[in-house]
Amino acid sequence: MKTRLIMLSLLAAANLAHADLAEKISNRKPNRYQPDTAWQEQVLPLPGYPVTTQWIELDTPVTVKPRVFIDSSSLVLAEDRTVRFALRQLSSSGIDNISLEGMHCGERTQRSFAFADTVGKRWIASSRGEWRRLDGNSALLQTVIKALCPEDAPPLSAEELTNNLKQAAKRR
Repeated sequence: MKTRLIMLSLLAAANLAHADLAEKISNRKPNRYQPDTAWQEQVLPLPGYPVTTQWIELDTPVTVKPRVFIDSSSLVLAEDRTVRFALRQLSSSGIDNISLEGMHCGERTQRSFAFADTVGKRWIASSRGEWRRLDGNSALLQTVIKALCPEDAPPLSAEELTNNLKQAAKRR
């Protein structure tokens, strides 16, 4: 009988200790990759046209056919932890395709905000307003996100973002 009482007391104490530990773990502050609130996209106005010409060419794999550039002066680390930038794709025949893009590094999602009308000298807002998950089918977008977010995590500062871009620049 005495043994049973001791065992029940020990089990009750262990249960209380476990509940206390579980509460402490759930109250712990989340790390930088796990926000404590639901993510909310920050609405930013489109920059003026044209984008500046501080293009940095990315080192791309052979599977990416166009030359790929990011305008370093357009690079923004938004408050919502997304990376915004002007992207330029130059085809082998010399045709430019310029767009304003966003990447959510931690979520591995991408969004096009606008496309350049080089004749009319203006931005045309994208009709697709949703963030799309990056899949393995787009070597170009995979290259861009690796350049800006090499550890699949949002950069902690604008300086870190700029350094990531410089590290990914094509060496001539």
